[in-house]
Amino acid sequence: MSLIFDFIIAAGAVFLGVYLAIVSSPNKLIIWISCGIIFISGVCKLAINIRERKKRKKKEKKDETKEEYYQIKAERRELVDRDLPMEYIDGLGDHPELQHYLNSAEKLEDENKYNEAIEEYKKCLSHPRATNENKVAANILMGNCYYNISQLTEAEDNYRQALIISKKVKDKNERLKGKASGLGNIGLINKDKGELDEALKYHKDALKIGREIGYKQGEANQLCNIGFIYSAKGELDKALKYLEDAFKIYREIGYKQGEASALGNIGLIYSDKGELDEALKYHKDALKIHREIGYKQGEANQLGNIGLIYSDKGELDEALKYHKDALKICKEIGYKQGEASDLGNIGLINKDKGELDEALKYHKDALKICMEIGHKQGGANQLGNIGIIYSAKGELDKALKYLEDGLKIHREIGYKQGEANQLGNIGLIYKDKGALDEALKYHKDALKIHREIGYKQGEASGLGNIGLIYRAKGGELDEALKYLEDALKIHREIGYKQGEAYGLGNIGLIYRAKGELDEALKYLEDALKILDKYNIQYGRDIIQRAVGDIKKQK
Repeated sequence: MSLIFDFIIAAGAVFLGVYLAIVSSPNKLIIWISCGIIFISGVCKLAINIRERKKRKKKEKKDETKEEYYQIKAERRELVDRDLPMEYIDGLGDHPELQHYLNSAEKLEDENKYNEAIEEYKKCLSHPRATNENKVAANILMGNCYYNISQLTEAEDNYRQALIISKKVKDKNERLKGKASGLGNIGLINKDKGELDEALKYHKDALKIGREIGYKQGEANQLCNIGFIYSAKGELDKALKYLEDAFKIYREIGYKQGEASALGNIGLIYSDKGELDEALKYHKDALKIHREIGYKQGEANQLGNIGLIYSDKGELDEALKYHKDALKICKEIGYKQGEASDLGNIGLINKDKGELDEALKYHKDALKICMEIGHKQGGANQLGNIGIIYSAKGELDKALKYLEDGLKIHREIGYKQGEANQLGNIGLIYKDKGALDEALKYHKDALKIHREIGYKQGEASGLGNIGLIYRAKGGELDEALKYLEDALKIHREIGYKQGEAYGLGNIGLIYRAKGELDEALKYLEDALKILDKYNIQYGRDIIQRAVGDIKKQK
């Protein structure tokens, strides 16, 4: 309304000036000057109002993208102690030649030369003195090499071959130990493929064998793996129980590396729950043990995880310090996969700081390493992150290309969660391009996969993003509200406090758009309470600004 009023004033001054040009008047010059002043002030006021209106629109758009931004950053967590396949080194026995091949292969693995290590293990298989026990061990170790470079089909073939040969091993204890390793590792592959219930079955079978033969370390390993499955399913309290049981066993048998790994993974669960200070405590305890025992890779992992916590808390400079310390260790020990992950995480911090060109450099360096070592899943993640950077730079077509390349790899290796994440991110690009129906299609495809694999956190983010598409469509606020409320319900069910806070914030913004300011204020203030309780900085400014605006309007 004020824009129309300003326009009338400016236009009126012009018409009056034109009229005076026709009609003679002794005060014509004075009136012309007055008209000019009125015209200039009217135009200036009109320009200011237009600019302020654009700012408000831009601000409203920024306010409603919080859940989207959260979805984009779902690719971050790579430096963890999760999903380490079980070994069965004892099965190679003490034959000098077999031990020589084993030592050579382990050295190659330390240098991330997995394909060369596989060739050494093949020599064990073809050795004329190799027993069935030796062949079981060699197949499992070969499978682990394939697993580490994301060649899941080849890894599974080796694990299944180990299971077949294990039936011929005469010693019951060794037979079952090899079988447990094979079953547990097949469970990891099922998890990576998104087949969580099938994965759970394999891990529980392996757990049963570990308990039957009294193999405590194997029992603890499978308890951890079962915990990871429940975490992926969004059942965080159940996941926590399994990880705590594993921690107790590791401590009982004095296995310090396992103890530290369990502590780190418990920290990840608290992070998933949004309890960042509690998560930080566990990661720091894990870091302390890794340093005590001199396990550099574990130290680097925990430094990276601590960096992620500080990033989630909004303390970007502190986060950067930890990631750089982790990166330094990874380079020192030649841990290429960890180096790539840390480079990627540093890139994401640069992005959060608005340093997009610097972020791009880090992600491209990470991608190069992933391609060199054959880590396809990591490469797909980095392609996605590069796409996100180009999106932030406004280069949407280039962003789309990188995200689609990442999606293609996730589909090739059968990594369902990565596929769903990339579909969601492509949906965000189409939203930015204004192609809302196309965006909706991608988000619904992502949601479908998250539901199929039982990944509750992804399901909640997908629902939230669909809600924001309906919000962007203009008048479909009630439909938007429905999706956002469904997302909030899941966040509460799985105990993910950060997601709950962002969900409450988005619902509050919808009520503000509907003009229901009291209801909006209630949701936004509830969101702030959660952010305050768990000391989460990220997103606080958006919600605080919305609360301030509503209070001014009232």
